[in-house]
Amino acid sequence: MKKRSGWTLKRGRWTRSLGHRGCRVRLFQKRRDGKFYRSVWRNGREDVACLFTADRDEADRMGQRLFGLLLSGETPKGPVRLGDLCGRFLAEAPQHLDNKELTRKDTAARVVVLAAFFGRECDVSRLEGKDQAAYVQARLRGAIALGAGSVTPPARMRSVQADLNVLHAMLRWATTVRTRDGSRWLESNPLQGVPRPKEKNPRRPVATWDRYLATSVAMRDLRERSATEEERLRWLKMELALTLAEATGRRLGSIRCLTWEEIDFDRRTIRWRAEYDKKGRETTIPYPGALFEALRGAQRALGAIGGWVFAGERKPAQPMDRHLFDKWLTVAEQEAGLPKLEGGLWHPYRRAWATSRKHLPIKDVAAAGGWVDTETLLTCYQHPDAETLLSVTASERKIREVVF
Repeated sequence: MKKRSGWTLKRGRWTRSLGHRGCRVRLFQKRRDGKFYRSVWRNGREDVACLFTADRDEADRMGQRLFGLLLSGETPKGPVRLGDLCGRFLAEAPQHLDNKELTRKDTAARVVVLAAFFGRECDVSRLEGKDQAAYVQARLRGAIALGAGSVTPPARMRSVQADLNVLHAMLRWATTVRTRDGSRWLESNPLQGVPRPKEKNPRRPVATWDRYLATSVAMRDLRERSATEEERLRWLKMELALTLAEATGRRLGSIRCLTWEEIDFDRRTIRWRAEYDKKGRETTIPYPGALFEALRGAQRALGAIGGWVFAGERKPAQPMDRHLFDKWLTVAEQEAGLPKLEGGLWHPYRRAWATSRKHLPIKDVAAAGGWVDTETLLTCYQHPDAETLLSVTASERKIREVVF
């Protein structure tokens, strides 16, 4: 059925061609009532991109603008495809390459999910808030096909947030990349200003001092009941790891890779090496004498001179496996009769360390605990606690009228 407007309806799908051979723009739908696509031949290759609209008039206006560029002799910019963006971001973006290997692997895994949902041929310049919302719902349901018959499992909002952080970071980076003619690869971030959803009730448990004491006692009991020397040393190391977590507030990744050479007993400082820090920063932090007394006692009991503080049981030339720390802490907490904290094992001690220091200068707390910025410390780690809340509500200070 031919329309005066130049559109043709074929099997319920609209199609139209603008121009002539050698200078032609074809507009078409792939399915009935679906979004329109445009096709242009350039350099002997058909360039097809989605226009992200199902409105025929809007598609016609976009096609006319593109045809006008062709007539004027200008080479219209090709679409910034998501597949190309993902590949270049992982290979070129400094903010990705400067991260630790574990963080880079996590980003690459999230990129796979994003590409699976939006499609590698998606023109990212046409993304809208509704596209982001659709991704959120699909990710929460666990309905994204990854290929080979596998699909993503249902995810929590925190994981969805991390995915969107990667997507927004890629889009921002693309606006800084220049093409050969000096123009920006992506003229503007299409999702700039589009808010990302937040988890309403994030699970960020805090380990109390009472929990720490009960777990320490359980570890000492397990050590005394050990049937072998290997088991006895294991619980000695686990109690030391728990002591360091409570006293320093450091991440387990930094604690497990600590060496005796980085502990300066004379100056009472510990050097936290950059290669084992999540943010790649090296710092030397002073600590009170009680911690170094505990460290010296553990060193004597372990018969250690140098090397890893938490050397592996089977491979002493390597630090103990991360999963074993989790395993043995869980055993100790069960031995102490403590309920499991939903949302963490070692990290709750980091939150407790930060929360108990709310009364101290935020800059110093961040530096001592290994936070790069104070915003994360305030938002995710420092929590209200009963003692501080009571001091707030019990305050007798009143606001009075002041006469000048």
